[in-house]
Amino acid sequence: MNHVSKIRPGVVVAYRPAEPAIAALIDARRGGMAILPRDVTPDVASQARAQLAAARLAMQPSTPQMVMAWLKKLAGMVSNPPADEGAIRASVEAIVEVCGDLPAGVWSVSSRQAWCRQAAINGRLPGTFWPRPAELYALLRTIADRIAHEVEGCKAILAVADRAPDVPRSKPTLAERAAVAAKVAELQRERAEREAAEARISRFGGYMPGGDATLRGWPLVRALEAELPRMTGDLRAVTIERIADLRRAFQAADNLLAEAKNA
Repeated sequence: MNHVSKIRPGVVVAYRPAEPAIAALIDARRGGMAILPRDVTPDVASQARAQLAAARLAMQPSTPQMVMAWLKKLAGMVSNPPADEGAIRASVEAIVEVCGDLPAGVWSVSSRQAWCRQAAINGRLPGTFWPRPAELYALLRTIADRIAHEVEGCKAILAVADRAPDVPRSKPTLAERAAVAAKVAELQRERAEREAAEARISRFGGYMPGGDATLRGWPLVRALEAELPRMTGDLRAVTIERIADLRRAFQAADNLLAEAKNA
């Protein structure tokens, strides 16, 4: 606890979910309902514009300092925060590695409250304990998805608000139809590439040299680098990205611990 408290926090984005009127329109749109001009009053448009700016800011990349600031405040709310340097290092490295790609807006007061207020599971209150990386990722991922949905939803609301009155238009030209078909094909291609990349990571991202599941921290990086020359294809490509991600996470943990020692 004292080790955690000595680390200087970073700046945490103060993200708040959309107001009920905006949230209702976003949910309706996601459910397949169209947003009509009569739904978008001047007040709704103003709220959507402000929420879009906040959600875009919240979707910016997070930093290890943001993660540490969030964990520092959580330490006083749970029963078993890391108590020594080794435990801090392991926890920071694991959480940054698993959750570090989530946007800045998930590291907020409301997400910390959401962690602590989780319902009991088999008689256990998860929110009273220091989070495991996978448990924390599952909770924060839903918040990140909600922020992303807000960005798209608010843009749709403002598109309706800013749209000029409908005027009769002619049928799409051949060129317009071709442009739409090309855009659909491009989106389908991007989706296929994204799914293929996710499949490669799912297959090769957990590879452990020599099948040694005990490898952690810098020894894991060195073991992966030692085996890299013998790797080929997707395993090699995924491992190169993994080594870079691990190096960033472990270096961030080392820097934070150095700050704690010098505080």
